[in-house]
Amino acid sequence: MHKKEIVLLANDTTTKITALPTNSNDLWIKKTELKAATGFELKKSGACYDPLNICIPLLEDGFVQEAAGHQWLNVYKLANRLEQACVANVDKTVWSLGLIPAVRKAMLESAIAPDFEIADINGAIVRLSDLKGKKVLIVTWATWCGCRFDVKVWQDIYETLNDPNFEIICVAEDSEGPEVAKVWFTDANATYKCIVDPTHKISTLFGWVNVPTAAWIDETGKIVRVNESAYAAKHTVPTEKKPYSFGDALFGEATIDWVKNGLGDHLKQAPEKLNANTRSQSTEDFLADAYFKMGLYFEGISDQENAQKYLAIAEELAPDNWNICRQSWTFKGTDYAIQQWRRKTKMKYLNDANWSYYEPLDLAK
Repeated sequence: MHKKEIVLLANDTTTKITALPTNSNDLWIKKTELKAATGFELKKSGACYDPLNICIPLLEDGFVQEAAGHQWLNVYKLANRLEQACVANVDKTVWSLGLIPAVRKAMLESAIAPDFEIADINGAIVRLSDLKGKKVLIVTWATWCGCRFDVKVWQDIYETLNDPNFEIICVAEDSEGPEVAKVWFTDANATYKCIVDPTHKISTLFGWVNVPTAAWIDETGKIVRVNESAYAAKHTVPTEKKPYSFGDALFGEATIDWVKNGLGDHLKQAPEKLNANTRSQSTEDFLADAYFKMGLYFEGISDQENAQKYLAIAEELAPDNWNICRQSWTFKGTDYAIQQWRRKTKMKYLNDANWSYYEPLDLAK
C-alpha cells in the first residue's frame, strides 16, 4: 500500500507526517507519528490525550487498522468524536485540526489557565506552568492596534513594581511574525517575557477575539480576571489633521493594585463575568479558528488564492472575532485593513447604537 506525505496543522504546530491514501475524508496517521502531530497516543485503553486525561475507547470499527507494517489511527473520525473542527484541502494534502472543545470547557469550569509552551523572541521556551507561584499578567497586542504603544508602558510598570513574584507575558498576535512585532519589544527595552504569536495560539486557547485582551493569573494558576480594552495607559497620537486619543490607564492601574495589594473586593470578577469575557466558544468559533490556521499556512507559502479563500471563510464564520478579521485584512496592506475596520465598525454602530467595540471594563474609576 502506497503512503503519502501530508501537512497537519494541530496545536499550533505544523507537522509533515505519513498518511495512508484514502478516497474519503478519513485521515489515517501512523501510531509512531501520532503524538508529535496531535498530542494523542494510542494505548490499550484507547486514544489518549494526557494533558486533559482524555481517553477515547476505540471499540468501534473504523478507528484503527493495521497496514504496511504499522498501526494507524483514523484521526478524522477521532476529531468527530471529540467535536473537534477538521478542515482539509485534499488536493494540497493539508489538514487543519481546531482546538479540542474539552480544553475550553475545562478552563471555563475550573478557571485554571490552560498551559502553553511557546518560544520568546530570543528562542527561550516560555511555559505558563513554570510560573506557578507567581502572579502573572498575560496581555495581547498587535502592530495593527494602537495598543502597540502599551509595550513600553508595561515595561515601565514592570520596572516600577520590581516584584520577583510577578511576571508579564506580553504577546504580539502578529501572523506576519517577529520581523513585524519584535521592534516594539526592542524599542521598549522589554525585560518581561516577550512573545510573538503568529498563529494566535494564546488567543485560541483563552477564547479571545480582540486586542488588547489580558488575564490575571494568580499564584495557583487560576484565572481571576479577564478583560478586553486592557490598555496600560491613555495615548495621544498626532496626525495631519488633528491628534486622536485612545486607551485608558484604568486597567494598568488596577494591575498595579492587584500585584501590590492582592485581589481586593473591588478587583474581583465573578465567574459568570470571567466566562462572558472569554467570548469565543461556539462551534462556529472553533471551526473559524481551524480555517484561519489553514489560511495562515497558505499565506506563509505564498499561495494567495488558497490563503484568501480560507481567511474569508474564517471571517464569515466568526464576524465578531476582530483578531481574525483584522489580521486577515492586514495581509492586503495597512490602508486596506484600516478601511475595512472603519467600514465594519461603522456598520456595527448603525445597526446597534449600543454596540461597543470592546467589552466594557468592570473596574471602578
